[in-house]
Amino acid sequence: MASVGSRPSSRRRALAVAALSVGLGSAQFQFEIPAGMFEQMHGMGGGGRMGGGGGGRPRGPSAPQGVHDNFDWLKASSWNWNNWRDVRFGADGRFEAPTPDCERGGCKWSADETTVYIRWGEAGLHKLKPTAMEAAPGTKLKGKRVQDGERCTATFLSKDERDEDLDLYEVLGIDDEVDQKAIKKAYRKLSLKFHPDKCAKDIEVPKVGGDEGETETVECAKMMNRVNLAYEVLGDEDKRILYDTGGLESVKEGIEEDEGGGGGMDPFSMLFGGGQQRKRGGGKRGQDAHVELAVSLEDMYLGNVVDAAITRRVVCRKCAGKKDGKCAGCGRCPNEVRMVQREMRPGMIVQQQEEVQSKEKCKNEETVLKAHVEQGMDNGAELTFPRMSEQLPGQIPGNIIMALKQKPHAKFTRKGNDLHMDMVITLKEALLGFSRKFDHLDGHPVVVSSSKITKPAEVKRMKGEGMPIHNFPSEHGDLFVKFQFKMPNQLSEEQKTLIGQIFDQ
Repeated sequence: MASVGSRPSSRRRALAVAALSVGLGSAQFQFEIPAGMFEQMHGMGGGGRMGGGGGGRPRGPSAPQGVHDNFDWLKASSWNWNNWRDVRFGADGRFEAPTPDCERGGCKWSADETTVYIRWGEAGLHKLKPTAMEAAPGTKLKGKRVQDGERCTATFLSKDERDEDLDLYEVLGIDDEVDQKAIKKAYRKLSLKFHPDKCAKDIEVPKVGGDEGETETVECAKMMNRVNLAYEVLGDEDKRILYDTGGLESVKEGIEEDEGGGGGMDPFSMLFGGGQQRKRGGGKRGQDAHVELAVSLEDMYLGNVVDAAITRRVVCRKCAGKKDGKCAGCGRCPNEVRMVQREMRPGMIVQQQEEVQSKEKCKNEETVLKAHVEQGMDNGAELTFPRMSEQLPGQIPGNIIMALKQKPHAKFTRKGNDLHMDMVITLKEALLGFSRKFDHLDGHPVVVSSSKITKPAEVKRMKGEGMPIHNFPSEHGDLFVKFQFKMPNQLSEEQKTLIGQIFDQ
């Protein structure tokens, strides 16, 4: 039976409160600050103690932050502790036991690759190892309480079914590459199948987390809830990408941020002035990527679909810890940034950002984007491809914003909705008149003519022969033709005489 040790010192009691008191009486704040800031401000040495020379009281036994992937199976499971009482490992890191400190939320658990750590309030830190890496009958956790070495054993009782254990694509019976149309079709089919009016008994379905071909008996109402959850997540593009790159926990975190988790007042700004409001939901969306796409003037005149090949990083779904099959080409994702609590000095606990290795796997993937260039689009016009920028685990990718860049054209120069071109005529044509024909960008013939004398650099305006106006393709700008003269290289004596006679008249 786990005994409750002596009451903790005032320092340990202060550490149990994840808060910071800075000369404000009973007021407590929890700060988010950059790593190393307080060390610089207060001259703290390594380990967060004040002053030089490593003075101060030594730290107690430490435990890792978070739960290693190896122990996902332990989440939401119940165990019998020392044949004494039942305890539970919460999916959110809480350790639940019928003791006052745990009932107040003061007990936590975490795990590294091989060991489970329980911070059991006043009873202190416990370290245990499982006899098998599964939540199944016969599995035990064996270890000891660190402060006095007292042995402890926990025996598996049960495991709650969690939404996080579901493969939402399997729930709907679809592949993870399908489009929204297929998702909606699958949902409609299953919502009719499991509707209370048509399904009132238990039904046999593939077992959640089971081996291939393994089934379980589930109530129709529970299956309906699963189907609704799957469609709520996969039917929303933002939630779907969060699910694909970070699982259902990332979806829930994103919803909490958008509903106000990140919208509170920054207490650090409140102390030093300003009271800056935190942005909501910003941590779950990546940065946009800006690229250029070279297109021809013909594409802009006629409209066209232009293929644009890009290479981007994508998260390999369900490949954490796997190297074969579809995961063979996947490597480690970039390091992730998470918030952790740090003791800066006795009684002072702050939140800091920490860079950690990602548990997920990523790969570079070539993707072809279909750029729909509409008639009349101008140079610099932007096309947006939602969520197509590089992926990171548990983050909605930013957009790819593609700016059109017109390639130089051999005949025309574009200025807004108008086109400009040069036409070379002979001196004879300039004096006596002419008629010229050429093909426009869409192939229709355009005739340029004059029966009068044309002056050097003269410009002729041809209404309606310019670019189609974007969003109003039946309307067009104008075409401006500037005339250049082709002069003869030389004249014979006879020609000179004739020209002279003509101008003398």
